[in-house]
Amino acid sequence: MSVKKYAVIGHPIGHSLSPFIHNELFKLDNIQAQYQALDIENLDLSYEKELKSLDGYNVTIPHKIGIISKLDKISEKAMLCNSVNTVKNEKISEGFTTDGYGFVSAVKAKCNNALPKDVLIFGYGGAARAIAFECIQNGCKVSFAVRQKSLDNCKKLTNEIFQKLNVKAEVFSLDSIPYDKKFSLLVNATPVGMFPNVDECVASDEIIKNADAVFDAVYNPLKTKLLKKAEEFNKNAIGSIDMLVYQAAKAHEIWVGAKYTDEQLLSICEKTADKLR
Repeated sequence: MSVKKYAVIGHPIGHSLSPFIHNELFKLDNIQAQYQALDIENLDLSYEKELKSLDGYNVTIPHKIGIISKLDKISEKAMLCNSVNTVKNEKISEGFTTDGYGFVSAVKAKCNNALPKDVLIFGYGGAARAIAFECIQNGCKVSFAVRQKSLDNCKKLTNEIFQKLNVKAEVFSLDSIPYDKKFSLLVNATPVGMFPNVDECVASDEIIKNADAVFDAVYNPLKTKLLKKAEEFNKNAIGSIDMLVYQAAKAHEIWVGAKYTDEQLLSICEKTADKLR
Protein backbone atom coordinates (compact mmCIF):
# COMPACT_ATOMS: atom_id res chain seq x y z
CA MET A 1 0.00 0.00 0.00
CA SER A 2 1.47 3.37 -1.02
CA VAL A 3 1.94 5.99 1.68
CA LYS A 4 -0.07 9.17 1.13
CA LYS A 5 1.79 12.43 1.62
CA TYR A 6 0.38 15.55 3.24
CA ALA A 7 1.80 18.75 4.72
CA VAL A 8 1.12 22.18 6.14
CA ILE A 9 2.76 25.08 4.33
CA GLY A 10 3.54 28.56 5.63
CA HIS A 11 6.33 30.94 6.55
CA PRO A 12 7.50 30.71 9.26
CA ILE A 13 6.17 27.26 10.12
CA GLY A 14 8.36 25.88 12.92
CA HIS A 15 5.73 26.51 15.62
CA SER A 16 3.02 24.47 13.89
CA LEU A 17 1.04 21.82 15.79
CA SER A 18 -0.57 20.61 12.57
CA PRO A 19 1.74 17.59 12.09
CA PHE A 20 0.85 16.26 15.54
CA ILE A 21 -2.91 16.81 15.10
CA HIS A 22 -3.12 15.37 11.60
CA ASN A 23 -0.98 12.35 12.40
CA GLU A 24 -3.30 11.60 15.33
CA LEU A 25 -6.26 11.82 12.97
CA PHE A 26 -4.56 9.57 10.41
CA LYS A 27 -4.22 6.94 13.14
CA LEU A 28 -8.01 7.04 13.51
CA ASP A 29 -8.41 6.91 9.71
CA ASN A 30 -6.32 3.70 9.51
CA ILE A 31 -4.53 5.24 6.55
CA GLN A 32 -0.80 5.01 5.90
CA ALA A 33 0.16 8.66 5.61
CA GLN A 34 3.00 11.07 6.28
CA TYR A 35 2.32 14.66 7.33
CA GLN A 36 5.05 17.28 7.66
CA ALA A 37 5.52 21.02 8.03
CA LEU A 38 7.04 22.76 5.01
CA ASP A 39 8.49 26.25 5.42
CA ILE A 40 7.70 27.81 2.06
CA GLU A 41 8.49 31.46 1.53
CA ASN A 42 7.91 31.68 -2.21
CA LEU A 43 4.90 29.85 -3.69
CA ASP A 44 6.06 30.47 -7.26
CA LEU A 45 9.29 28.58 -6.62
CA SER A 46 7.75 25.72 -4.61
CA TYR A 47 4.37 24.96 -6.18
CA GLU A 48 5.39 22.78 -9.13
CA LYS A 49 8.41 21.30 -7.37
CA GLU A 50 6.89 20.37 -3.98
CA LEU A 51 3.17 20.97 -3.60
CA LYS A 52 1.74 19.30 -6.70
CA SER A 53 3.30 15.99 -5.65
CA LEU A 54 1.39 15.91 -2.34
CA ASP A 55 -1.99 14.21 -1.90
CA GLY A 56 -3.15 17.23 0.04
CA TYR A 57 -1.94 20.04 2.25
CA ASN A 58 -3.01 22.74 4.66
CA VAL A 59 -2.17 26.40 4.17
CA THR A 60 -1.36 28.96 6.86
CA ILE A 61 0.10 32.47 7.10
CA PRO A 62 0.96 34.09 4.69
CA HIS A 63 -0.31 31.94 1.79
CA LYS A 64 -4.08 31.55 2.32
CA ILE A 65 -4.89 34.03 -0.43
CA GLY A 66 -1.81 33.63 -2.62
CA ILE A 67 -2.36 29.89 -3.12
CA ILE A 68 -5.71 30.47 -4.86
CA SER A 69 -4.20 31.50 -8.20
CA LYS A 70 -2.22 28.23 -8.31
CA LEU A 71 -5.24 25.94 -8.01
CA ASP A 72 -7.55 24.50 -10.67
CA LYS A 73 -10.68 25.04 -8.60
CA ILE A 74 -11.83 26.35 -5.23
CA SER A 75 -14.98 25.56 -3.27
CA GLU A 76 -17.94 27.94 -3.09
CA LYS A 77 -17.11 28.86 0.52
CA ALA A 78 -13.41 29.41 -0.27
CA MET A 79 -14.48 31.62 -3.17
CA LEU A 80 -16.80 33.57 -0.91
CA CYS A 81 -14.04 34.10 1.68
CA ASN A 82 -11.26 34.43 -0.90
CA SER A 83 -9.21 32.25 1.44
CA VAL A 84 -7.95 28.67 1.23
CA ASN A 85 -6.49 26.62 4.08
CA THR A 86 -6.96 23.09 2.70
CA VAL A 87 -5.99 21.71 -0.71
CA LYS A 88 -6.85 18.31 -2.17
CA ASN A 89 -4.75 17.03 -5.09
CA GLU A 90 -6.28 14.39 -7.33
CA LYS A 91 -6.80 14.79 -11.06
CA ILE A 92 -7.15 18.49 -10.29
CA SER A 93 -6.05 20.63 -7.35
CA GLU A 94 -9.00 21.99 -5.37
CA GLY A 95 -8.94 24.49 -2.50
CA PHE A 96 -11.26 24.68 0.50
CA THR A 97 -11.54 26.68 3.69
CA THR A 98 -12.19 24.92 7.00
CA ASP A 99 -11.22 27.88 9.21
CA GLY A 100 -14.78 29.13 9.65
CA TYR A 101 -16.11 25.66 10.45
CA GLY A 102 -13.37 25.09 13.02
CA PHE A 103 -13.94 28.50 14.61
CA VAL A 104 -17.71 28.12 14.95
CA SER A 105 -17.41 24.57 16.31
CA ALA A 106 -14.84 25.65 18.91
CA VAL A 107 -16.72 28.74 20.08
CA LYS A 108 -20.09 27.02 20.26
CA ALA A 109 -18.55 24.26 22.37
CA LYS A 110 -17.51 26.87 24.97
CA CYS A 111 -20.57 29.17 24.70
CA ASN A 112 -23.50 26.85 25.44
CA ASN A 113 -23.73 25.75 21.80
CA ALA A 114 -24.45 29.31 20.66
CA LEU A 115 -22.36 31.74 18.62
CA PRO A 116 -22.18 35.26 20.17
CA LYS A 117 -23.88 37.73 17.85
CA ASP A 118 -21.80 40.95 18.05
CA VAL A 119 -18.24 40.12 17.01
CA LEU A 120 -15.13 42.32 16.82
CA ILE A 121 -12.36 40.72 14.75
CA PHE A 122 -8.78 41.93 15.06
CA GLY A 123 -7.09 41.51 11.67
CA TYR A 124 -8.20 41.19 8.06
CA GLY A 125 -6.08 38.32 6.68
CA GLY A 126 -7.06 34.83 5.59
CA ALA A 127 -8.27 33.56 8.98
CA ALA A 128 -10.09 36.82 9.72
CA ARG A 129 -11.86 36.65 6.36
CA ALA A 130 -13.03 33.07 6.87
CA ILE A 131 -14.22 33.80 10.41
CA ALA A 132 -16.03 36.98 9.32
CA PHE A 133 -17.94 35.33 6.48
CA GLU A 134 -18.85 32.37 8.71
CA CYS A 135 -20.08 34.68 11.48
CA ILE A 136 -22.18 36.75 9.09
CA GLN A 137 -23.72 33.62 7.58
CA ASN A 138 -24.61 32.59 11.13
CA GLY A 139 -26.47 35.85 11.73
CA CYS A 140 -23.74 37.79 13.55
CA LYS A 141 -22.90 41.48 13.33
CA VAL A 142 -19.20 41.80 12.49
CA SER A 143 -16.73 44.66 13.00
CA PHE A 144 -12.99 44.78 12.35
CA ALA A 145 -10.10 46.40 14.22
CA VAL A 146 -6.80 46.92 12.39
CA ARG A 147 -3.68 49.05 12.47
CA GLN A 148 -3.98 52.54 11.00
CA LYS A 149 -1.89 51.59 7.96
CA SER A 150 -4.21 48.63 7.24
CA LEU A 151 -7.47 50.59 7.21
CA ASP A 152 -7.68 50.90 3.43
CA ASN A 153 -7.07 47.19 2.88
CA CYS A 154 -9.63 46.26 5.51
CA LYS A 155 -12.18 48.58 3.93
CA LYS A 156 -11.67 46.68 0.68
CA LEU A 157 -12.66 43.55 2.60
CA THR A 158 -15.79 45.20 4.04
CA ASN A 159 -16.74 46.39 0.54
CA GLU A 160 -16.34 42.82 -0.66
CA ILE A 161 -18.54 41.56 2.18
CA PHE A 162 -21.22 44.08 1.21
CA GLN A 163 -21.06 43.09 -2.46
CA LYS A 164 -21.27 39.37 -1.72
CA LEU A 165 -23.62 39.27 1.29
CA ASN A 166 -25.29 42.72 1.29
CA VAL A 167 -24.13 43.23 4.88
CA LYS A 168 -22.25 46.24 6.21
CA ALA A 169 -19.27 45.69 8.53
CA GLU A 170 -17.68 48.51 10.51
CA VAL A 171 -13.92 49.13 10.59
CA PHE A 172 -12.01 50.66 13.51
CA SER A 173 -8.36 51.55 13.82
CA LEU A 174 -6.89 50.01 16.97
CA ASP A 175 -6.81 53.38 18.71
CA SER A 176 -10.35 54.40 17.73
CA ILE A 177 -12.42 51.52 19.14
CA PRO A 178 -15.00 53.15 21.44
CA TYR A 179 -14.06 52.14 24.98
CA ASP A 180 -17.70 52.06 26.06
CA LYS A 181 -18.85 49.86 23.16
CA LYS A 182 -19.79 46.34 24.18
CA PHE A 183 -19.00 43.33 21.99
CA SER A 184 -20.25 39.85 22.78
CA LEU A 185 -17.10 38.28 21.30
CA LEU A 186 -13.56 39.50 20.60
CA VAL A 187 -11.56 37.50 18.05
CA ASN A 188 -7.80 37.82 17.63
CA ALA A 189 -7.08 36.66 14.09
CA THR A 190 -3.57 38.19 14.02
CA PRO A 191 -0.20 36.77 15.16
CA VAL A 192 -0.07 39.28 18.05
CA GLY A 193 0.88 37.44 21.23
CA MET A 194 2.40 34.45 19.44
CA PHE A 195 5.65 32.96 20.75
CA PRO A 196 8.20 34.47 21.20
CA ASN A 197 6.31 37.78 21.56
CA VAL A 198 4.21 36.49 24.44
CA ASP A 199 3.91 39.84 26.24
CA GLU A 200 1.94 41.43 23.39
CA CYS A 201 -1.84 41.84 23.57
CA VAL A 202 -4.03 42.94 20.68
CA ALA A 203 -6.78 44.53 22.81
CA SER A 204 -6.75 47.07 25.63
CA ASP A 205 -8.05 46.21 29.09
CA GLU A 206 -11.07 48.46 28.52
CA ILE A 207 -12.09 46.63 25.35
CA ILE A 208 -11.69 43.23 27.02
CA LYS A 209 -13.72 44.31 30.05
CA ASN A 210 -16.62 45.29 27.77
CA ALA A 211 -16.71 41.90 26.02
CA ASP A 212 -18.56 38.77 27.08
CA ALA A 213 -16.13 36.28 25.54
CA VAL A 214 -12.68 36.28 23.92
CA PHE A 215 -11.27 33.94 21.28
CA ASP A 216 -7.58 33.89 20.34
CA ALA A 217 -6.46 32.13 17.15
CA VAL A 218 -2.88 32.12 18.48
CA TYR A 219 -2.11 28.71 19.97
CA ASN A 220 1.51 29.06 21.05
CA PRO A 221 1.53 29.83 23.93
CA LEU A 222 -1.50 27.82 24.99
CA LYS A 223 -2.70 30.74 27.11
CA THR A 224 -1.86 34.09 25.49
CA LYS A 225 -1.76 37.40 27.33
CA LEU A 226 -5.17 38.19 25.78
CA LEU A 227 -6.69 35.02 27.22
CA LYS A 228 -5.03 35.58 30.61
CA LYS A 229 -6.53 39.07 30.77
CA ALA A 230 -9.94 37.73 29.74
CA GLU A 231 -9.81 35.21 32.59
CA GLU A 232 -8.65 37.93 34.99
CA PHE A 233 -11.74 39.95 34.07
CA ASN A 234 -13.99 36.86 34.43
CA LYS A 235 -14.72 36.60 30.72
CA ASN A 236 -15.24 33.41 28.74
CA ALA A 237 -11.69 32.80 27.41
CA ILE A 238 -11.53 30.46 24.40
CA GLY A 239 -8.23 29.16 23.07
CA SER A 240 -7.66 27.95 19.54
CA ILE A 241 -6.66 24.32 20.09
CA ASP A 242 -10.23 23.14 19.58
CA MET A 243 -10.47 25.21 16.39
CA LEU A 244 -7.29 23.60 15.09
CA VAL A 245 -8.59 20.11 15.76
CA TYR A 246 -12.08 20.72 14.33
CA GLN A 247 -10.74 22.32 11.16
CA ALA A 248 -8.18 19.51 10.79
CA ALA A 249 -10.97 16.94 11.13
CA LYS A 250 -12.89 18.76 8.40
CA ALA A 251 -9.79 18.60 6.19
CA HIS A 252 -9.68 14.82 6.64
CA GLU A 253 -13.33 14.63 5.65
CA ILE A 254 -12.35 16.45 2.43
CA TRP A 255 -9.25 14.34 1.81
CA VAL A 256 -10.42 10.84 2.72
CA GLY A 257 -14.09 11.06 3.74
CA ALA A 258 -13.27 10.58 7.45
CA LYS A 259 -15.81 11.00 10.26
CA TYR A 260 -15.06 11.24 13.97
CA THR A 261 -16.96 11.10 17.24
CA ASP A 262 -16.97 14.02 19.69
CA GLU A 263 -15.06 11.83 22.12
CA GLN A 264 -12.29 11.15 19.59
CA LEU A 265 -11.84 14.84 18.80
CA LEU A 266 -11.96 15.84 22.47
CA SER A 267 -9.18 13.36 23.16
CA ILE A 268 -7.02 14.89 20.44
CA CYS A 269 -7.75 18.39 21.79
CA GLU A 270 -6.45 17.31 25.20
CA LYS A 271 -3.37 15.62 23.74
CA THR A 272 -2.61 18.71 21.65
CA ALA A 273 -2.96 21.04 24.61
CA ASP A 274 -0.60 18.80 26.57
CA LYS A 275 2.06 19.43 23.92
CA LEU A 276 2.09 23.12 24.93
CA ARG A 277 1.89 22.72 28.70
